[in-house]
Amino acid sequence: MMELLLYEKDGQTKIVHEQDEISKNVGKRGALLWLNIENPTEQDMQFLQDRFNFHPLAIEDCMATIQRPKIDKYDGYVFIVLHAASLAAHKDKATSLEVDIFIGHNYIVTIHMKPIKSINSSRDRCIKNPGIMAKGAGYLFYSIADALVDNYFPILDKLDTDIDNMEQMMFGEHSAENINKILNLKETVLTLRRFIGPQREVVNLLSRGDHQPFIESDMSIYFRDIADLLARISDTLDAYRDVLSNILDGYTSIASNRLNEVMKVLTVIATIMMPLTLISGIYGMNFRHMPELQWKYGYAVTLILMVAIGSGMLIYFKHKKWL
Repeated sequence: MMELLLYEKDGQTKIVHEQDEISKNVGKRGALLWLNIENPTEQDMQFLQDRFNFHPLAIEDCMATIQRPKIDKYDGYVFIVLHAASLAAHKDKATSLEVDIFIGHNYIVTIHMKPIKSINSSRDRCIKNPGIMAKGAGYLFYSIADALVDNYFPILDKLDTDIDNMEQMMFGEHSAENINKILNLKETVLTLRRFIGPQREVVNLLSRGDHQPFIESDMSIYFRDIADLLARISDTLDAYRDVLSNILDGYTSIASNRLNEVMKVLTVIATIMMPLTLISGIYGMNFRHMPELQWKYGYAVTLILMVAIGSGMLIYFKHKKWL
């Protein structure tokens, strides 16, 4: 789906969907264009190459699955890859959604495979407040990038709640399901960290003001603010990773200790039963000449002896603090 947001000299923002109409407005003087393409087709990418003269390598990067966050400067435009974060349908795992962005003198082109909440919210803000696009392509890009980064914080809040729950469950019932939850949380944290680091590098480059005239030098302070947010997110994810590792280690240790307690009790029971089994085994042998077989009190004495041996071993184990 292709949609064009067109900001013109009169301060009005117009929305265009038809490709022919979009083509007519490309390069329009005194206007700022934001062309947003969701789930692009080969025809859409060919349109971009024909009308904007984007490099084939940049077009190829847009059609790839997941590109590492990066920034490339071409003749006449800048190509930037950023990532948004989204919770999967089952709400347990976070996924990273790639956003490919072309920035020229008077246009921005955003390309993404799936709907992205941050892109939609930026679009709505531009419609309600045309002054965002009036400040130029650099400020519009900042607004989009800032929305992409802000969308990480609700996910971090959910991770924080889930990790707190895991810490409380660590001393409760132990099950394979809880282990899977911990591993899923850790996978989510690692997924986010894998893209936050490179994305932070990209924003740091933008904050140095080295990509004029597409992004004005006075925009540096805005990108430094985004860099600070990414640094905070990165530090938080590092802390979450360490906490989850400790929870997993603690969970495993507690489960191991509980298993040791069970094995200790079973071992004591088996040890006590061994001499009793020996006695019952001896008197269970079918020999004709066994002195105690004809003894009147043999059965009672044998039972008393077995109880005495078991009790004595139990007292000895407690004295040695093995129980």
